[in-house]
Amino acid sequence: MQLDELRYPFSIARFFIPEFIARLRRNREVVDKPSPRQGIAMSALLLPAYLRQGFLSFGDLVRVAVSTSKVENQNLAERLAYEILLEADESGEDPGAEAEDFLSLLSQKSDDLISYVPTETEKPGEGEPQAAYDSDVDIFKELSGQPDIGVGPGDDELLKVAVRKYKGRRDELSRRRLAEYLKRKLLKLGREFQQSTEASRKPLLRPFEQGDDPDDIDEERSLENIFDQGKSMDEVSYRDFLIRKRNRKKKAIVFILDISNTMFYELEGLTSIHYSVLSLVPLLWSLRQEKYGLIFYESNSHIQKDLHEEGDIDTFIDNLLLLLTSTTGDVERSIRGTRGAQTWGGTVPRMSLRWAMEQLESSAERGDRICFYFSDFVLQDPGDDPQLEYFNIMERMVGQGIHVVACVSPLASGKIFSPYTRETLERVRAAGGRIIETVKPSEFLEEVQDFMESL
Repeated sequence: MQLDELRYPFSIARFFIPEFIARLRRNREVVDKPSPRQGIAMSALLLPAYLRQGFLSFGDLVRVAVSTSKVENQNLAERLAYEILLEADESGEDPGAEAEDFLSLLSQKSDDLISYVPTETEKPGEGEPQAAYDSDVDIFKELSGQPDIGVGPGDDELLKVAVRKYKGRRDELSRRRLAEYLKRKLLKLGREFQQSTEASRKPLLRPFEQGDDPDDIDEERSLENIFDQGKSMDEVSYRDFLIRKRNRKKKAIVFILDISNTMFYELEGLTSIHYSVLSLVPLLWSLRQEKYGLIFYESNSHIQKDLHEEGDIDTFIDNLLLLLTSTTGDVERSIRGTRGAQTWGGTVPRMSLRWAMEQLESSAERGDRICFYFSDFVLQDPGDDPQLEYFNIMERMVGQGIHVVACVSPLASGKIFSPYTRETLERVRAAGGRIIETVKPSEFLEEVQDFMESL
């Protein structure tokens, strides 16, 4: 195999970067010793290549080693990079196997990622990073201490870096790779939520019958039943085993997602779209076996799935995740194809709320009917006459036994948006709606579980 054809997972960086820095520092040809912060710059430069390709090549690693080194050390840097990678290839081992994935690198502090012991001849403070790479290192400085999305270690940093690099660009492959990664994380949250909600339901027990799934047998209660009857093993029949039959209410659910302009307003690297989508995806996945409908709105409403029609859940989730690196123009083009004469980007939920109510009214036979409404709830300007029709629709739904859950972006309570949202959210409460913030998907799902257990 040619060197250019070698492919590595991002975990190679855990081995390659500290080994390269250590060898460069030990080499007598190097006068100005490189700083550990050079390793952070190397990680930042390798990330786009990995997102674009799905792997790191031999050439990617060599180029980053050379480009982050001082000019007088670049020939040496190239030689050392070749030596390290060829030694690793000859050993046949995965030198970065202990790193689960590349996010484990991003989530660590710089002194944990690249550690070193100064040489005897080195003075304290030597080896400061080059100014040419300050902008790359500052990305990591800037991300520290910012709000955690709560998807998993390092995912908030990944998302912010990726948004900066890919938002509004036509690098569809990189955007899709990011979406695929987050999809795995979010669907795991969805499965855990589904399992926890199912476990919380009180099971009803009945005798096992032929054709039942043996996995549904409650072994502990079955043994108690057999012992209580005083039966010997020869006397036990299949009907002495008890099967769990859960008292499961059917549900009809409508998801409304606001995609208006304010949802794309960025604060500290995140937007209301990020918070909403990252909470909506695991919830939608966990409830995929129920009857559900999905609609987007801005000035216009865009039905994604009717409550009573079939749909591909993976397609809906993929489309939702692509919103994370989209601009309002991207969304308009993807939904409408080309820009037209219709107003785009406003906040007019009237038709979506009406549609949701009509959908749920037609499912009166179902036990629980729920409308999850994801938005920043910037529905009017301060001092304007309130759009009472929105709240009248919510109140009408609640009056019919439909549960309305306002899934509110944390930006709604910030200084910029709170003058626009305070009165709106008070009216949602007055209409009988339940308010849950979408700060972190895991915490959002916990509150949703509490809500659903109370039904």
